[in-house]
Amino acid sequence: MRAIRQWSLVLILALAPAIAHSGDSRRLGTSGALELLIPTGARGVAMGGSVMAENGGNEAWFWNPAGAAAIAGNQITFSHREYIAGIGLDQVDFAHNAGSAGVLGLSAKVLSSGDEPVYTTHQPDGTGETFSSTFVVAGASYARTLTDRVCFGVNAHYVAEKIYNETAQGLAFDVGFLYRPALSGLTFGVVVKNFGTKMKFDGPDFAVPGGGGSGNTTREIRTQSASFELPSFIQFGFAWDTWKHANYQWRVVGAFQSNNFSEDEFRVGTEWGISNQLFLRGGYTTSSLERYLYGFSAGAGVRLPIGATETRVDYAWSDAGVFNNNHLFTVTFAF
Repeated sequence: MRAIRQWSLVLILALAPAIAHSGDSRRLGTSGALELLIPTGARGVAMGGSVMAENGGNEAWFWNPAGAAAIAGNQITFSHREYIAGIGLDQVDFAHNAGSAGVLGLSAKVLSSGDEPVYTTHQPDGTGETFSSTFVVAGASYARTLTDRVCFGVNAHYVAEKIYNETAQGLAFDVGFLYRPALSGLTFGVVVKNFGTKMKFDGPDFAVPGGGGSGNTTREIRTQSASFELPSFIQFGFAWDTWKHANYQWRVVGAFQSNNFSEDEFRVGTEWGISNQLFLRGGYTTSSLERYLYGFSAGAGVRLPIGATETRVDYAWSDAGVFNNNHLFTVTFAF
């Protein structure tokens, strides 16, 4: 077991320098598959996205897969988010505790823009046609407790994008760890996210008529799209149960995120629990990036034990700058 822990730490330390570029703003706009960055867990969003150092439920698959090692039994989670510019985002997650083998997870995220009008240079007012954009992330995950203080988790995602008739595919991977020191109520975490293959769009609309060929034939000219990298980053964080008394709990969390394609981000959040059934949350996200989109967030949650099944309903609101505020709902069934 000690050897597993040592090799796991070697892996994360080896990956970190390759991913972290200390917030390079010169690379802004050069990555793709940005749906990988959009969270769907209401609890984490309400706390400013700073929950990556927590042992949690299905939401942990997004923030830090190591946190899912604490899942007992089975969980299924449904999330819906009203994102910016009328974009809708839906996700479903499933987790199964396989005993000593660890925790297994499956997930699917779908982001859709709805129908949009088609404009061309010859018909700038529209052709009367419409097109849609759909982005899908399907994942398989694994988490396990290595020792009484160390947890490990990994995600493997298949990423598929379609815009009009053009498509792109790729693979993305996450690796995360949690460490609980001998200090009561304190947990540290580290996760490397979205490292994987490059992606490239292709499809029938890259073929355009060219000049005349031999005889009466028309030669087809095929253009090429540029490939793009995934929006990778490394994140460090902590979770601290600062105060517990009778039926009340207060938790503080924080995270630092070093992005490969943007400036670094800083996140803080807090949660106030009452009788472990009602929860009030708040958070704040900031960056040195000029005109950063996000800021304050808040939300609430409730646990409803019904027989052998526990139902959790969470809501989050987050500031989205010049866009309409985001609203996110998550429902989890644990059985």
